[in-house]
Amino acid sequence: MMLADPHCHTFASDGMVSPAELVDAAVKAHIDLIAVTDHDTMASVKEVQRRGEAAGLIVVAGQEITTKLPATTHVMGWFLEKPVKRGMSLEDTVDAIHDQGGLSIIPHPFMPVYFGSIQPYMLRRLIERHHVDGIEMMFTVPIGARRRRQLDAFYARNSERLGAAIGGSDCHFGARDIGQVLTAYEGDFRTAIQLRATRPQRGRRRDRLPAGMIVRQQWRSMVDLPVRRMLGQL
Repeated sequence: MMLADPHCHTFASDGMVSPAELVDAAVKAHIDLIAVTDHDTMASVKEVQRRGEAAGLIVVAGQEITTKLPATTHVMGWFLEKPVKRGMSLEDTVDAIHDQGGLSIIPHPFMPVYFGSIQPYMLRRLIERHHVDGIEMMFTVPIGARRRRQLDAFYARNSERLGAAIGGSDCHFGARDIGQVLTAYEGDFRTAIQLRATRPQRGRRRDRLPAGMIVRQQWRSMVDLPVRRMLGQL
C-alpha cells in the first residue's frame, strides 16, 4: 500500500514551513504522496512539486478554498490547474473545482465551530444537487464522540455522493506533525479516489510543539491570513 498525507500547508498561507522543509519532512516520514492545500492560494505548489520530483515524492497540486460568508466553510480541491476563487457558495466552489478537472474534497467535517468546517445540514444540502469526490473521515481535530457517530452514520448513508474516505493530518508544522493521519491506497492516487478504494488510517504521533510556535501559527491563521485576504494578496 502507498501512503498519502493529502492535506498540507506551507508559509504561503498559515503553515510554518517552507516548500523545502515540507518535502524533507514527507520523505523522512516515508510518505509516498502529499497534497499542497494552502488556504486560497497555490503559490507554493510549483516549488513543492519541483522539490518533490527530485526527492521521489509525488506532489498533488491543491488548494483549501474558503467559501462565502457567513459560514466561510472550507473545501479542498486536488489536481488543480489554477487557483479557485474564494468567496463563492459551496455549490459554485465544487463546480469550479470540477470545471478544471479537479477533485473536490470535504476537509475536517462536523467540527463544533462556526467557520471552516461544514456542518451536517450544509453537507446534506450540498450533496442533494452535487457529488463530491471525497471526505475526510479521519483527521487530527477532535470532534467528540457524538459528532463522530453522526459523521460515521452520515457517510454510511451517503457514501455514493460523498466519494472516497480520506485521512489527512492538516499538516502545518512539517516534520513535527506530518503523517499523523494518512490515506492508504494502491496504484494511482487519483484513480483510487475515484474508485473509492482508499483507507484512512492513523500514523505517527505529533511531536511536542513549543508554545511559542503554536501562538505564531495561530496568529498567522487568525490575523495575518485574514488581513492578506482583505488586501487582495491571496
